Amino acid sequence: RTIHACGDDLVQLINNILDLSKIESGHITPHISKSSIAEITSFAETTFKPISEARKLRYRIETDTNLPDIIETDVQRLNQIIKNLLSNAFKFTEQGEVILRIFIASKGWRKGNPYLDTADQVIAFSISDTGIGISPEKQQIIFEAFQQAEGSTSRKYGGTGLGLSISKGLAELLGGS
Repeated sequence: RTIHACGDDLVQLINNILDLSKIESGHITPHISKSSIAEITSFAETTFKPISEARKLRYRIETDTNLPDIIETDVQRLNQIIKNLLSNAFKFTEQGEVILRIFIASKGWRKGNPYLDTADQVIAFSISDTGIGISPEKQQIIFEAFQQAEGSTSRKYGGTGLGLSISKGLAELLGGS
């Protein structure tokens, strides 16, 4: 596969490849600390509100009322995951809305994850949009490095196909899925 990049795109590509390499080799250690849900939602709001306004898309952040105020996580890595997922949502949504939901999950993760199976509470982050969507048969491969739903997607929207792979690796590093 040929990847065309120049300038800032090339720097981003190299950084993404380095991030993925560190994740896959186990050279990233999470720095777990107490973080507030408000801090996480503030990051998502300030980072993506200008994009939503420029693209004339509705953007909402919904949080369950029963969420704890504080969670223990690597907030930098969590924010990177949220940023990657929201970036994709905005990239592939030409009209309508993007929603980030944060809620207490009671199911929905792959069983056999010792962190999630034994946790007192599991906090879920869900992003939905009114974009082009992904066919069911392509939904698993997009989390593999350099994969996109279709070749025409990369030509029309750009990207390297690394963001979701990095996000998956970081989620697993944090004990999630």
